[in-house]
Amino acid sequence: MDRTPRPGDFYRHFKDKMYQVITVAVHSETGEEMVVYQALYGTFGTYVRPLPMFISEVDHEKYPEAMQKYRFERVVMDSEQPAAKGCPQKPEKEDEENLVGSNQSQADLPSARCYHENKNLLAFLDAGTYHEKLEVLEERKDRFSAEELLAICEIMEIGRPDSEPEEKYYAVKRYLELQNKYEGSRLR
Repeated sequence: MDRTPRPGDFYRHFKDKMYQVITVAVHSETGEEMVVYQALYGTFGTYVRPLPMFISEVDHEKYPEAMQKYRFERVVMDSEQPAAKGCPQKPEKEDEENLVGSNQSQADLPSARCYHENKNLLAFLDAGTYHEKLEVLEERKDRFSAEELLAICEIMEIGRPDSEPEEKYYAVKRYLELQNKYEGSRLR
């Protein structure tokens, strides 16, 4: 199975943070393939890591509490609920095919993920700037599910997980307004 990330793919790090792959680049001096990816939380920082390290397995001796097999595992954002735990799962196509004639349940598959519709969350994540994210948030105010708002808060590391959806919405809105204010006034 080819685990090479593609531009636009979403990944969950084994420490439960979300990232989006920008591209796989080649180091100009060494020829080494490097994954360029962006955080989907906080200040949305951009990072680079050697491809073999990006697709490597987690060192379970160093991180015995890690639940994932790989350092970064691909997430299908238009059908995944990123932060939800214990929800119904649907396997990826290749895993579904491997289930035929086996006694293994879908929940036993390491790549099986929660399966939901998250079009509002996807639109929010696809927005490039704080201003665009704020526009998506305001345009879809009444359409965001509680799970989507929780995912956004966790991705951006704001709000309280136990707060009401309306509180989460306003926490995200205030954060984006503040970021937009300072991003728009910076000297470029």
